Amino acid sequence: MSRVAIVTDSTTDLPEELIEQLDIAVVPLNIRIGGESFEDRVSIMPEQFMQLLTSENDVPSTSAPSAGRIAREYERLSDEYDQIISIHISSKLSGTYSSACTARDLFLNGPDIRVIDSGTASMGLGLIVRQAARMSQAGASIDEIESATRALLSRTHVIFLVDTLEHLRRGGRIGRAAEIIGSVLQLKPLLRIEEGIVVPQARTRTHARAVTGLLQLIEEVPAIESAAVLFTAGAEDIGLVAECLSSKLNQDELFISELSPVLSAHIGPKGLGVAFVERESA
Repeated sequence: MSRVAIVTDSTTDLPEELIEQLDIAVVPLNIRIGGESFEDRVSIMPEQFMQLLTSENDVPSTSAPSAGRIAREYERLSDEYDQIISIHISSKLSGTYSSACTARDLFLNGPDIRVIDSGTASMGLGLIVRQAARMSQAGASIDEIESATRALLSRTHVIFLVDTLEHLRRGGRIGRAAEIIGSVLQLKPLLRIEEGIVVPQARTRTHARAVTGLLQLIEEVPAIESAAVLFTAGAEDIGLVAECLSSKLNQDELFISELSPVLSAHIGPKGLGVAFVERESA
């Protein structure tokens, strides 16, 4: 019996070598900037995107892959696999999950396809996808992988700070964080993804206080089984956050991940955060 194919999208922010090692299929989201359209992490990479973001006057726009684009990926995989688990960025942040569900429904007599809304993004999604791919390589059944993946969702957290709230506001992804804006976009708040949307964690006014708050939150987590430092171009204190995380888990369970262009479009430069999976309590 063949292994279960694992599909995700380009907001997963997993290292490329791990994607290849675990044989994960990645469908890119789309981004438009400077009058040109790109496929996330395919025809545009984070460094190139950030150069355009700081040099172009227009606001970048992002969009989910079409159902047809995802269906083509399912079709490709169906030559080798008869079972697919497709895990994607929060449905409240992107239409990718909806596109994946539509693509799944095109295969009435094809492979068994399970589509999962991760309720998160970046390496929050990445750590979930990594577990699913590891289980697949170990020979787990599709039911076992789906069950373990859904159980992981509530233990996976993403907390981050932004240099300005303007990019989240312009992109329409600000969620309940709008509560803390008022007329002061110069706030540098701590934010988190909760129930699939961006919500305020702490109303901090300076980068230093936001970083201090982030470190305190990490220290308060009893046990962490895997984690990642998340950043966009120009971010400071990456090493400080990594050191704090590394004191709580094995080194091979810690990643340093630059956000994809699609996510960077909504976070902006100098973004910094963490994604982590809490260890299950005994």
